[in-house]
Amino acid sequence: MRKFIFTFTILLIFLSGPIFANNTEKIIKLDIIGNDKIDRGYIMNSIKTRENDPYDLEKLREDLKNIYKTGFFSDVQIDVKDTDKGKIVTFVVIERQTIEAIYISGNEKVKTNDIKEKLKIKSNTVLNTEKIKESIEEIKKLYASKGYYATKVTYEIDYEKEFDVSVKFIIEEPPQAYVRKIIIKGNKNVKTSEIKSMMSTSEKGIFSWFTGSGILDEDSLDEDRKNIEALYHDKGYVRAKIGAPDINISKDGKTITITLTIDEGNLYKIDRIDFKGDVIFKKEDLLATIKSKKDNIFRASLYQQDVLTLTDMYQDRGYAFCEITPLTTVDDDAQKVSIDFEIKKNQEIFINRINIIGNTKTLDKVIRRELTFAEGDRFSSTHLKKSRKNLRNTTYFKDTDMKIIKTDEPDKVNIDLTVEERQTGTLSLGVGYSTYEKVMVTGNISQENFFGTGRKVYLSAGIGSVTQEFRLTYVEPRIFDLDLDTNYSIFNYKRIMDSYDYKKLGGGFGLTRRLTEDVKGSLSYRYEKTQVTNMEDTASIYVKQQFGTKVTSAPSISITKNTIDDIMNPNVGVAAEASFEVAGGPFGGDNYFIKSIASYGQYIPAGFWDSTFFVKGTGGIIRPYGGRQIPIYEKFYVGGLYSVRGFKYGEAGPLDSEGEIIGGKNQLFFNLEWIFPIYKPAGVKGVLFYDAGAGFDDSDGFMLKGMRASAGFGIRWFSPLGPIRLELGFNLFPKRGESRSVFDFALGTQY
Repeated sequence: MRKFIFTFTILLIFLSGPIFANNTEKIIKLDIIGNDKIDRGYIMNSIKTRENDPYDLEKLREDLKNIYKTGFFSDVQIDVKDTDKGKIVTFVVIERQTIEAIYISGNEKVKTNDIKEKLKIKSNTVLNTEKIKESIEEIKKLYASKGYYATKVTYEIDYEKEFDVSVKFIIEEPPQAYVRKIIIKGNKNVKTSEIKSMMSTSEKGIFSWFTGSGILDEDSLDEDRKNIEALYHDKGYVRAKIGAPDINISKDGKTITITLTIDEGNLYKIDRIDFKGDVIFKKEDLLATIKSKKDNIFRASLYQQDVLTLTDMYQDRGYAFCEITPLTTVDDDAQKVSIDFEIKKNQEIFINRINIIGNTKTLDKVIRRELTFAEGDRFSSTHLKKSRKNLRNTTYFKDTDMKIIKTDEPDKVNIDLTVEERQTGTLSLGVGYSTYEKVMVTGNISQENFFGTGRKVYLSAGIGSVTQEFRLTYVEPRIFDLDLDTNYSIFNYKRIMDSYDYKKLGGGFGLTRRLTEDVKGSLSYRYEKTQVTNMEDTASIYVKQQFGTKVTSAPSISITKNTIDDIMNPNVGVAAEASFEVAGGPFGGDNYFIKSIASYGQYIPAGFWDSTFFVKGTGGIIRPYGGRQIPIYEKFYVGGLYSVRGFKYGEAGPLDSEGEIIGGKNQLFFNLEWIFPIYKPAGVKGVLFYDAGAGFDDSDGFMLKGMRASAGFGIRWFSPLGPIRLELGFNLFPKRGESRSVFDFALGTQY
């Protein structure tokens, strides 16, 4: 027994020995001393050792290095004390001095404040040399973004004071460098010009001082590579690779050459398309709806659009959180791509509440009446998109956002509609010049969201050498909370013609109702008192017959269709209108006539350069009845900014025996435009146009042989004062006495 106890005791001592030894090797306390401005928690986050960890000298050395790498300390040491229970480890740090001031010198091309915004160091913080080095790199990047690629930046630290230092960045600015040439290699199936059109990086042009072309931004160049790759993928080259750009800066630092090498790979076509999972539509209907088709070239953009199309189809059935997972299988040997759409519809969703956020001026009901969905409706992404478009086209808001918020009920969501209001009131004064009008002084006061009610008030005036106009218009939307808009206007208008003048004084009102989502019907009435004066002896008999004062009393009906995506910046959509007006007879007045006008315009995306085509056709007829004559001021005057440019007002229409413009009983003209961006940040656009048309008398009808033609160019700018048009048109086949070109302008008129 004694022998057993002795053996057990020896064994216990033997086994417990390492335990006691390990206790002495354990870190029982971890401390930091010497830090004054740097938080202890920040330092602790830099080290891996923790209390009660085994003592590991190598690990502590790594911790010492990590503390030093923070850059806040000039020296770091470790103090270790042994105790019966373990070791006490203390990190002793010596903080660097505080930065009292930061100075920038040598910068002339870049503002000091712009440089300081990029710095990683700040005044009244601990000196950190690593942050200084990071600041130098940020300064170089800033200079590079402005075309100064060989910028040298050094720094000096002034240690004269005991506790504070000053840091000075010294900049050597090189000459500004521009991209003079972009070389594309390896492209066999895609034109170089098309590849370059996908790049924001461009060669320096004659307008680089305005457009910023020729400046190299490496981040933008990286995006260019992705855009070019996307272009190839959209053309079926799914394995296309764009190599890293080779950037060569000339010895004088002024010229940059960029070379991009492309490996196009092979062209791939679609092998099969299938739908799996929650397929609630017929597969043949889905195949007919999507744009990707079997045996067609695989196009990445259509493939992505198909995902959105399928998502919209399911969301319009109420499945707001449906999941459409596209899967592709690429067969490199056959050069084929198979597409599978994995569909998970999830819960059917209904709208619980609509919360409107951000409207400090516009009333809630003004916003809600533009929505095509209501609380309690089944969720529909199409209705959300239509509502967002309606809100955008009110022009009351800079931006709108709709967020889907889940509720405690799994089948219901809230819609948080956030709006950012814009200034809807304008006051503008302008002086302009046109070939026909000469000097023109204009003024506009308008409020498109009067007291946040959606009411519109416009007061405009224009005084020129040919025309004078004063007009007040008031629009009351949704009168009595019905889907019915009303408008009222009064005006005073005067125009000077070659052999006579005429003045109009009158007003009118109208009712407009939405018939469908994009179609509106209107009923209007106008009353005008027109006086023809200052008749010259040289005027023709027909013109002299117009002398005197007559009253026009005319109701009219019209129907309009508008599907334009953004009236401020149109890119796609249709604007069409047809109107019919009857004057005199049972409606009173002196003038008896019937007038009808129809127009159709469409914006078509060009597919390149973010540009758009616009085509429009307009026709009209006017006929007298009751044995009366058509007033000369009611006829059609073709020529000018809003019909056939390159001609003066009415010049592309009939003349009397004296060569006087007398207007036509018929009109027909066409406009074709190519609208392209010049400087996107400022909203400046250019336009090239071709117009053809004329005004005709009864005997001419709408004979195409009498059509006149013009072409020209212009600039359009959505300025802070409103839309501005500057256009120069050239009469392609001028007759004797006609101008070869006409310059026109317009301020504050929507185009």
